[in-house]
Amino acid sequence: MKLLCEGLDLSNAILKVIKAISTKTPNEILECIKLTASGDYLTLLATDTELAIEKKIRAEILEEGEVLVQAKLFNELVKKLEDEQIELSDDGNSLKVKYGESEGFIQTKEVGEYPLINRNINENSFSMSQKDFKELINMTAFSCSQDDSRPILKGCKLEVEEGTVTCVALDGFRLAVCKKEIAHSTGNFGAIVPSRTLVEITRLLERDEDLVTVVIQKNMLMVEVASTVLISRLLEGEYLNYKQIVPTEFLSVVRISKEQLLNSIERAAIVARGMKNLVKLDIKEGNMNISAYSELGKVDENVIINLDGKDVVIAFNSKYLTDILRVIDDDYIYMYFNTSIAPCVIKPYSGDKYLYLILPIRINNN
Repeated sequence: MKLLCEGLDLSNAILKVIKAISTKTPNEILECIKLTASGDYLTLLATDTELAIEKKIRAEILEEGEVLVQAKLFNELVKKLEDEQIELSDDGNSLKVKYGESEGFIQTKEVGEYPLINRNINENSFSMSQKDFKELINMTAFSCSQDDSRPILKGCKLEVEEGTVTCVALDGFRLAVCKKEIAHSTGNFGAIVPSRTLVEITRLLERDEDLVTVVIQKNMLMVEVASTVLISRLLEGEYLNYKQIVPTEFLSVVRISKEQLLNSIERAAIVARGMKNLVKLDIKEGNMNISAYSELGKVDENVIINLDGKDVVIAFNSKYLTDILRVIDDDYIYMYFNTSIAPCVIKPYSGDKYLYLILPIRINNN
């Protein structure tokens, strides 16, 4: 293999594909990027066998070929050469990186040991604006579980139905649901996608008004954006029926300024760190008192509200509240309550574009 390419193009491509490399793998092959020189392009591919990202860049190919190179080392070297034209060539044992009158060498590995990537994915698909897709994932993925003991909850459930896609995420303490319109789809279908995959897709999207098409077949997903292809395994198993855990009747409904609530919770969270992030809400007609205390200090604030129903005193992990409030753009939201030990539900002032549910922390109200 021998080729010429621009350092900035190569660096940007490495930064895209390296996201597919696991930092925990015991397999040295999976720490590598596969470089393939063919036609007028250099193709970079990285995978951890669950997620694969491929990126093509223009190059002057002098000799076709392919090679495996250690990703971290290659990335660090090329990052320092973004203003250079780079010549890459290999001799079967190492990759020579030539720039100007200088050169460096990186040890290579056998390409034959690298995993094969299945690109034959075309059964079901949906398309939507890149802007809406990013919002869909940003408003939900943070609620996915990080617990390896419940792998199905490390993914978001996507449900495509009648011109909309609904994304659902939950971790046992909170639930996030967001709904967006789609441009078109092949029909009604669903899939459970690792949250990591969805986040990496959003990082590929750079043109808000353009469409992104998500293609799904059995246990695989594929997205192609410009000259980058992302392929991921889906999670298999039964997802929780989230609709069954959302209450349909409430004793108290609060209309509140999202920004005022977020600011107060963030201030209370500063001292709540010493008390497991516990923030208490004391809700009465016309007023929500927000308080937190610990050995670090105390915060006690009041926010004006409209209350329809009974007074309620309830406490939450402040992080769960702020995670939600930071992704909501609305000026006002509705908060729905029953008792101090029942879930709180957050909905938009109008419509049903999102829904959040948070489990409270038990407190002594006396």
